Amino acid sequence: MITNNIKSFVLILCASAMSFSACKQAEYAFGDIVAPSNLTVTAEVQGVDANNPNGNGSGNVVISTLADKALTYKVDFGDGTTQMVPSGKITYKYSLPGTKDYTITVSAVGTGGAASTLSKKVKVFVAFEVPADILTALTNNASKVWVNDKDAAGHVGVGPADAFSPIWYAADPNTRPACLYDDEITFTKDANNNVAMTVDNKGQSSLIGAATSYYGLAGGDGCYDVTTAGAKNLIFSGATSASTAANSTRVQFTVPGNGIVNFATGSNTYEILALSANSMTLRTIGADGNAWFTKLKVKQAEEPVTEKKLFWAEEFDKDGAPNPAVWGYDLGNGDNGWGNAEKQFYTNRTENIQVKDGLLKITAQKENYSGFAYTSARIQTMNKFSFTYGRVDIRAKLPTGGGTWPALWMLGSNIQTVGWPACGEIDIMEYKGNEPNKIYGTMHHPNHSGGNGDSGNTTITNASTEFHIYSVDWSASTIKMYVDNKLYYTFNNTGALPFNKDFFFIINFAMGGTFGGAIDPNFVTSTFEVDYIRVYK
Repeated sequence: MITNNIKSFVLILCASAMSFSACKQAEYAFGDIVAPSNLTVTAEVQGVDANNPNGNGSGNVVISTLADKALTYKVDFGDGTTQMVPSGKITYKYSLPGTKDYTITVSAVGTGGAASTLSKKVKVFVAFEVPADILTALTNNASKVWVNDKDAAGHVGVGPADAFSPIWYAADPNTRPACLYDDEITFTKDANNNVAMTVDNKGQSSLIGAATSYYGLAGGDGCYDVTTAGAKNLIFSGATSASTAANSTRVQFTVPGNGIVNFATGSNTYEILALSANSMTLRTIGADGNAWFTKLKVKQAEEPVTEKKLFWAEEFDKDGAPNPAVWGYDLGNGDNGWGNAEKQFYTNRTENIQVKDGLLKITAQKENYSGFAYTSARIQTMNKFSFTYGRVDIRAKLPTGGGTWPALWMLGSNIQTVGWPACGEIDIMEYKGNEPNKIYGTMHHPNHSGGNGDSGNTTITNASTEFHIYSVDWSASTIKMYVDNKLYYTFNNTGALPFNKDFFFIINFAMGGTFGGAIDPNFVTSTFEVDYIRVYK
């Protein structure tokens, strides 16, 4: 406290004169200059309890200060902000996310500007406030289901720890284990903007390298019986790894517990590199110290069958050979394996094709026959049944074995006059045993023949042990492909394309060739079974 009393001071005013010789003196009385005394400061972090020792995340701190003979108070909040507080009490909101230490310094200001100061240390937790656009894209402000974007290049990838793209390895579409592709990741937001995540991994999760030991398992990359049950309340924070805003949304989240989103790397914190209404890219630093990337997309809703009337059906309900009024045979090996270097010889023998117990059964066998190592069958409805537009449902169970290539497809009825691919081709279902459970739907037309077809694919379960319904919904504007009523590919049709006239059906079971690939040397026999074909208009 200042104790000396200064009753007056002398202000010397020097007149502005050429000789600078004239000056006057004047006295002014101010009274005592007194610094405040008995200064006290309290800082109460809001929401402190046993579970939140540093506050509830609001960042609010109530600062109370009192001093004798204080006219006002100057508060330095320790974060670069100061403020004059006449009343001696203020609620201040800290904004920097995380748990941080601050030193609050209060200066009590008295008469003549004299001051006393006192400091108080506080530890404050500030919850990260997720930007509104992130919440909307992630949860649709309610709930949204995401799946792996298996059709995208780099849907799984890895790079060095400071990378923002998978520069070491970027997975080609549909090349990772099936357990990666059936995961459903649901993000749900409540009224307080809290986000919970639930992962349905269908019983197994994909674990990457060092992550296996993180979960107490032994082995390398693969599918493991790891539980992901239960909702996890995500903890959001600002990402600090990005060197520029263009690399990332600068938002990350931590998953309590196992930390599995789509596949496990041994880490439970994921940075959102990119996020839109329909796609998301995540980055995490795995237990191996590398940056791992995953691309997700919004799960497409199951589309119900459009209400249409049954137009034509083949139920395969009479034992024996396929109905000759509907089906004709393609025999032999065609010109260079039907143009695809296939290895089978097609026959009409009962050993290769028959209708039995309500099913069409096409059996491929390893045997020497007419100079070929395999036999099978191929039938078609050319010049017997064809149609334009409609919904086709085909219920079938697929064969097994490397090199097997069953197909349910259609060709333009004018193929004998315009040739292929000018006639157009609609592959409702193609399958190769070398890629178990992966289903292809493809359109071929001029400039899109062979491996350049317009194609989509999906991965299912039990393709060779259970029957599934393979469908195409064909109109003048679109051609949509489904498995079990789940849409997985849409092709835009136009009047300039060959998909606006009659097509006929083909069912065949090829071996090897450009699509079927290498034939397992241990293959002996397998059967392709078709329950029915139904056409709706």
